[in-house]
This record gives sequence, structure tokens and C-alpha cells, in this order.
Amino acid sequence: MNVKQTDQFWITNTSNMNVSLADLNITLKPFSSVNLLDKRHYQYTLQQLKMSASQGSIAKKKEKISVRKFCPVTNKDGMLIHISSMPSRGRSVFNIKEEKYEELAVSDEEFAKDNAETADMDTKPLIMKVRHGG
Repeated sequence: MNVKQTDQFWITNTSNMNVSLADLNITLKPFSSVNLLDKRHYQYTLQQLKMSASQGSIAKKKEKISVRKFCPVTNKDGMLIHISSMPSRGRSVFNIKEEKYEELAVSDEEFAKDNAETADMDTKPLIMKVRHGG
């Protein structure tokens, strides 16, 4: 399929959440790119898109949406390769240690015996009524 450069207006959502463009009535999924001049899916004019990019919702959300000069490159497997930054699943810098504390190693019977008086407190009222003689 041959697409002319004038038939392309690519934008990319570079954030990790959905971004809504109110003036175009469209929501972009995270890390996705779309050609808004693709007549099979959208009915925008180039003037509408330029207006949105200069003073509309694309301009207001420029930290999350970027207008691309070129379409995304597709590799031979059909997956899109975005040149924008993507999060990585590298190793965490935190080491998680699993500590064992002897004070917490209590059997169920010992725990029940130690907390028997608190079980009775659940059934008693918090404030005791005091009767004055009269």
C-alpha cells in the first residue's frame, strides 16, 4: 500500500496511560501510534489536526502526545517499533530480605491463651453506665 506523505499525520502516546483528545473525540492507548489522516478509520482534515496540534488538545497534552514527522517503522514480523522511550523490565535496585523473628513464632494455642481477655472485651460495651443512688 502506497501512502503519500501528505496523507499522514502520525501522533504517538508516549505515556503509560490512556490519553483523551477532547477536540478530536479520540482516546489513545498507552505507547500507541496512529495516523489520523487514515481515511479508513478517521475523518479528520489536515486543518483540524494542525489546529489541535497548535492550540487544541494535542498542544495541551504535549508532554504525553507527540506529533511524529515520520511513520513508525515496521519490522518483518509485523510488530511496530516505536522510537519513543519505552519502559524496561530491568532488575530492581531493591533487595528484598525475608526476616524471621522468634517473637512472632507463636503457636495458635499460645496466641489464644495470651489474647483470651481481649476476646471477652468484644462483647462488652465500651462505656459502662454508672447508676447514681437516688
